[in-house]
Amino acid sequence: MIKFVCLTLLASAGVTRAAAPDVRPLEAEDFAIGTGGSTCEAQGQPMGPLRSSVFDRKWSILCSGTAKAVGNAYVLRDTANASSRIAATRDETLDCGNTPDAFSADGTTCTGTTSNLQWRVYMRRAQGGIVAVEGYAAYDSALRLALASIVDNRVVPGEVSIADLGTGDPLALAKARAETAGVATLIGQGYRGNGAGSFAEAAEFFAAAPAVLADTEATDPGSRDVQLHEALVNRALQLSNLGSFAEAARQFALADAIAVRDPVQLRLSRNYAAIDAVNRRQFDQALTILDRPVPQFAPVASAPGTVQIDRTTAAGLNSSTHTAMAGLLGQPARLSPQERAAIIDAQALQLRGTVLRLQEHPQEARKALVRAYDEAIKVHDGRVISIYRLRGQILSELALSYEADGNLPMAETTFRDALILVESQYPDSASVNLIRARLAGFLVRHGQKDEALDLYRKVAANVETRRAALVGMENLMQPYFDLLVETGTDDPARVAEVFLASQLLQSPGAADTLTQLSRQLEGGSREASALFRRSQAVSRDLERTRIEIARLSAAAAEGGDSTGLEPLQQRQAQLAEAQLTVMDQLSAFPRYRAIASRTVTLDDMRAALKPGEGYLKLAQVAGSLYAIYLTPDTQRAWKLPLSTAQTETLVNTLRDSISLTINGVQSTYPFDIDDAVRLDDALLGPARADIAHVTHLIFEPAGPLLRLPINLLTDDRKGVAAYHQRVEAGGEEYDFTGIDWLGRDRAVSTALSAASFRDARKAPASQAADDYLGLGDNVPLGPVSARPDVRSGGEVAIDADCNWPVSAWNQPISPRELNEASALFGAGRSEVLTGSQFTDDGIIARKDLGAFRIVHFATHGLVTPPRAGCPVRPALLTSFGGAGSDGLLSFGEIFNLSLDADLVVLSGCDTAAGAGLGVTREAGLTTGGGEALDGLVRAFIAAGGRQVIASHWPAPDDYNATERLFSGFYRAKSASIGEALRESERALMDDPDTSHPYYWAGFAVIGDAARPVPAR
Repeated sequence: MIKFVCLTLLASAGVTRAAAPDVRPLEAEDFAIGTGGSTCEAQGQPMGPLRSSVFDRKWSILCSGTAKAVGNAYVLRDTANASSRIAATRDETLDCGNTPDAFSADGTTCTGTTSNLQWRVYMRRAQGGIVAVEGYAAYDSALRLALASIVDNRVVPGEVSIADLGTGDPLALAKARAETAGVATLIGQGYRGNGAGSFAEAAEFFAAAPAVLADTEATDPGSRDVQLHEALVNRALQLSNLGSFAEAARQFALADAIAVRDPVQLRLSRNYAAIDAVNRRQFDQALTILDRPVPQFAPVASAPGTVQIDRTTAAGLNSSTHTAMAGLLGQPARLSPQERAAIIDAQALQLRGTVLRLQEHPQEARKALVRAYDEAIKVHDGRVISIYRLRGQILSELALSYEADGNLPMAETTFRDALILVESQYPDSASVNLIRARLAGFLVRHGQKDEALDLYRKVAANVETRRAALVGMENLMQPYFDLLVETGTDDPARVAEVFLASQLLQSPGAADTLTQLSRQLEGGSREASALFRRSQAVSRDLERTRIEIARLSAAAAEGGDSTGLEPLQQRQAQLAEAQLTVMDQLSAFPRYRAIASRTVTLDDMRAALKPGEGYLKLAQVAGSLYAIYLTPDTQRAWKLPLSTAQTETLVNTLRDSISLTINGVQSTYPFDIDDAVRLDDALLGPARADIAHVTHLIFEPAGPLLRLPINLLTDDRKGVAAYHQRVEAGGEEYDFTGIDWLGRDRAVSTALSAASFRDARKAPASQAADDYLGLGDNVPLGPVSARPDVRSGGEVAIDADCNWPVSAWNQPISPRELNEASALFGAGRSEVLTGSQFTDDGIIARKDLGAFRIVHFATHGLVTPPRAGCPVRPALLTSFGGAGSDGLLSFGEIFNLSLDADLVVLSGCDTAAGAGLGVTREAGLTTGGGEALDGLVRAFIAAGGRQVIASHWPAPDDYNATERLFSGFYRAKSASIGEALRESERALMDDPDTSHPYYWAGFAVIGDAARPVPAR
């Protein structure tokens, strides 16, 4: 089933590039090069035989726009024969003439004897050895800045001036890293992100690894298969955790098709498949999976008195300073395959115990969990970070099994033991938050509410401080929300607390969308992308430092040496300050604001509201919905009387009476006005009397309400009774004139988040010189299908793979509304691109997109997967252009557009239309368990959009409803966007032919509807 999307956007103002945060290159695994211009970074690399001291370092120099390293940098303690030793590591011989010239200020110019390309080589004598930097001459400014940064041990400010090839490949840097450090680096960073609770970053690396492997050469096909398998099963597990089970199954199947025989990978696949079964509540299946036989390791024999080092250990010994130093300090630099297998087997026992507990077999569960704990601590006495986390999980599961048996003292003691263990070894981490929340839930269940509130507050404070989100913790946090609102509250402190906590929630759909956008930003070549990469590097260094501090602190508590603790603590403070600095710098960029986890205080939100405005925020927590309502003077929070499932039933009933597609046929039925009243009562309840007096309602939806515009709700029981009497007397059941809809007397905005609404309100007006750009009416690829009465791509046959069928292009939308709108603005200040001019590559190539204050797309949006199990690849449909064109303006391409528009309209698509979970990842306004608002809309806002107008269902063409709606909108005399849309909607409400909400209620203003209408 194809779903089509509609959206609207606006542009952003430029900002200045800020200075780099405090990073010490000699101590960093990677660091940024320069503070302006093109984006380059230095990535730490193994040294192999070049290493003669633990103090030796090597970095590859990577720049955006190219998928290979452009140079290398070295620090060598032993200066003897440094030039010849470096020369031995090059891929080609250089003709450099007089090598000592490299020590001059200008360095020396060399020529590659194979490539015939010019190189630049620089050397400096520094305290403790020689610093050498060399690479392609075209990147000379990056080479010089890298040299200066290493010599000064700080990121030296300066502009990198190189030719940017503009490849637009978001994986370019990832490919370069893989070429230089191996795909294992990407996978390792994925695991590290998971351990730190940075799930979007982790997903970015796991998703990138298969694509990188496909484009890079591998000397060992077996190793390549193992890496691909590991990336695929990790991605599959993340998709399962997000609730996207069909897509997860496809990733698992791809991994199984590789048929690896590696004992570690087979264990990993077994465990992840079992977790997937648990996510699907298939507990018996999970136990069957855990019973799968896995191959055992054969013992490795060594001669007496010798030490046998396998390939993995050797690679660890040759890696960067962080790994080498970790080995010197006593923390294993690498786990052997046998040790990894042992840990994974212990996890399998823990999973078995979890399943048995869920099946209400607490005593059997405890037996498995005790075995799991015993097996885990056999690996390095349990003193490995990953094992500390596993031990904490096992202890918390044991506590739940004791609780199930009624042994409450033992349950509480075990919970507290788990918390002490993880706090001591992995403080301020997602693992600590998880156990805190579990303990808090236990305390709530047994009447200890005050301590439970304190623990929940610690979780919320930690997540906010780390600018993270409560991903995967919704069930554990629900008691916190219940404690805060109880029977409803207008206490400012309680409302402020629940308002903050609600902003920390992140649905699976939003998390997946942010993953995609983060990868797009990371791979870009603009200033925001450079700062974003820098922020990631600082965050990784901070996480590594935090782990080492925890390890040394634990050792000191047991009487060990704490000599290195104070410098690490100073380093931690410096990195924390650097992190705050770079985040503050990033906040000036719309592309970062579109993906960042940011919060707004209750006082700041109320201060942002104007007289006559109200802000209604919903939060979905597990199976419940909570509401927070704010005005400039008041605040209130309550729990909805309907569960999420009950609310979804009402929403589905209303949606089905508006637009229902069965076997490719779209139908509209008499609107279920009685359920609209029921939902109004349940949703607005305690605030309904206040909302009756506002002229502008800002609604931040969640859960099922993402699929339904709030403007079609009503509490007009008198009008509803009159409608029923009229129908019973033989009147037209599609005539809903006379109903006092919620959206009849007030403008309605839809907000992505409190922070996004505040940003939209503060955004400067467009500086564009021209008024209007209209785009649409793609060239079909075959015979044009009869234009339907509904602007939907229709139901088309799905190809066997994940590509869209050509028939999707064969229902172009009429350009009439574009031409009419253009005529209103005048030929001198507007432009319309249709037919062969409306191509994806043509739009991307235009340098003047920022010259228009209104950008109006009248085209289909593809927002569902082509078939079950395929990934969502949302895009706007265009004509095909030149070589390389795919006839789609993709999600990432939209993100990278440079707009300066006060308004973007997407009027020809079906943003929601009953779309399933996949749509919710990146598309428009739907549920199915996800966040469609966090998709194309967010990409357009990141591109520079102020406001977005998007549709909830196929835009109707019968009675010329959509053309009349937008013609009235553009002609309206109202001062604000929301009032102009409301005036146009009222005209349709008052016409019996178009009074059904299907005709007037579908379009939502996303952003701030109080912003002025772009001048006509």
